[in-house]
Amino acid sequence: MSDSFKKLDAPEAVVKNADKLLKPTSYDIRAYVGEPGNFFTEKAVLTPEAMETIGRILGCQEFVLKSGMRMSLKVGDTVVIGYDNGPTSKPLAEAMAKGLNSQGVNVYDIGTSSSGQVYQNQNQLGAKAHVQITRSHVEVTTNGAKFGISTQGVHTYLLEQMNIFLKEGYPVRNLPAEKHGKVTDKIKEGRDVYFSKMKAVYGEYFSKRDNSKTAVNLFGGTGLQYKELFLDILGKDTLILGDDIDVNSGHLLADPTRKEMLAKVPGLQKALDAGKRVHSFDLDADRGSLTEGSDALSVSGSGHYLGDNLAFILADHKLKLALPALRKALKEKGVNETNLKAVEKIAKTFYIDPRYTGAVKKYIESLGGTTVFHPKGHSLWKETITENMKLIASLAGYGSIDEFVQATGYRDLQIEASLHFFSTDTADGIPRDDAVENIFILEQVMDELGIDKLADYFKTVPSRFATKEIRTVAASNEQKEHITAEAVAALRNLFSGRHGFDVTEFDGQIRVDFTEGFLMYGMSNTSPKLTFMAEGETVEMRNKALAFVLALHNELKRKYDDKEPMDLSENDFFTKDGSYEMSAPDSVYLCDKRAQEFMDHCGLDKEIIGF
Repeated sequence: MSDSFKKLDAPEAVVKNADKLLKPTSYDIRAYVGEPGNFFTEKAVLTPEAMETIGRILGCQEFVLKSGMRMSLKVGDTVVIGYDNGPTSKPLAEAMAKGLNSQGVNVYDIGTSSSGQVYQNQNQLGAKAHVQITRSHVEVTTNGAKFGISTQGVHTYLLEQMNIFLKEGYPVRNLPAEKHGKVTDKIKEGRDVYFSKMKAVYGEYFSKRDNSKTAVNLFGGTGLQYKELFLDILGKDTLILGDDIDVNSGHLLADPTRKEMLAKVPGLQKALDAGKRVHSFDLDADRGSLTEGSDALSVSGSGHYLGDNLAFILADHKLKLALPALRKALKEKGVNETNLKAVEKIAKTFYIDPRYTGAVKKYIESLGGTTVFHPKGHSLWKETITENMKLIASLAGYGSIDEFVQATGYRDLQIEASLHFFSTDTADGIPRDDAVENIFILEQVMDELGIDKLADYFKTVPSRFATKEIRTVAASNEQKEHITAEAVAALRNLFSGRHGFDVTEFDGQIRVDFTEGFLMYGMSNTSPKLTFMAEGETVEMRNKALAFVLALHNELKRKYDDKEPMDLSENDFFTKDGSYEMSAPDSVYLCDKRAQEFMDHCGLDKEIIGF
């Protein structure tokens, strides 16, 4: 082995935990850090030692992309590192920086910041890569990291490559101290350039607008860093909520998808009663929900809008406003009709999350748009959108994405059900899920569509009766994987090739669409949780589909001796929403009358299910 390299000498505990740290089914790192007041003990998986090791690997590994292209960080490259305001995030960020520095890679420390700022600062500060240390929306006993090089996120199969590197002790650079990278404090500069961009792009528009009905719930997370930005752009009368919450106390989680967490934010219900529209963040402010209406936070109330709700609005904007404007701009530029049609074909595509209501697909296609199911994972979505923007720019006759967007003003808007809202940047055309910026974008989009009251808007689009994505703990990751694999196989065998049923699979998850609704089964890629949902054109059909998929879930839990009960704290609709008539979900099996009626409705042979 060359003197300039040496075998990776990772601590034994870090190697032992390789499969928990670097999971090939995950989109980032998420692992146990210990208990409050007792972090980074021997039981912890994600420790400063583990993060330093990951930094050493990231700093020198040559990743092989699916395209065959290779990417790596070189000596002298720079990485932007930010982190959330959790108790373990800063020490983990410092450990990551130490590992990168050992490989000759420099670090720009931008301090406590949102994921969106981290992504944007990479470009704004001239760095090659980024790292954000965050637990996102889960308990303080967990922390994690998401990172990328250039516009490529490091996820799934690339995490698997890191896993192999760690287990097999591949060589890392053995540099003398004088060639190590250094850490540069960029906290003020990073914040300044980020704020300046936001004010330049959105300041004038919102200075002329009545923002009195807009409220922002910072949820005690990294959104706190942008309080003054919101007041500067939206005005001093803008209502700021959640700026006095201790998000690390265990009292609540900064999860914008969960009504019960929003209900704990002081003043939020009062704001809804006053007719305000509330934007809420998760901890690292890369996801955001919209809430409006006095009864929005009740278990059965409407008015709390997640990704598939916001998809209607984004599809309206894309197909009614953005696409015609793009066609006009390119026609004026002299782009030929063949290329114009090719651009339109790409631009009218709206990506469908497998957790969306089936009404989204129906609505988009009624507007002349095209729908394509997309696998879960924010990095995967951003890769797809980036490739589309490259192709559109080329077809339109531009040498790069940034030339294209600066000339046309076009931006693509897509959203996952989980509330990762991807908007391509007005300067470089790269998609980012920045919930801070997306407040400004979403408010402007709603203005352009003439949306005043969301409840009135949603009366104009198709609707169905859907459960939320039900997430419940499995006894272990191993049992989770066994149950999921068998549930997916059972649904595939029952519905594939049958007339009237459309089966779609993504990364171990399956969705079965039928005329009156859909059902879905999968698992979480970041925690030991099983997930499923159901939908129907009527409440009765939703309940029958739910009974069937819940029965399948329970039969498999019994088969694999998984005695963990349904998590009713996260899925309290079972006990609080009487329309489900399913207050004891753990007792629903295939003998349940509703499950039997669903099988009869679908023409299923009960004998082939196998339980």
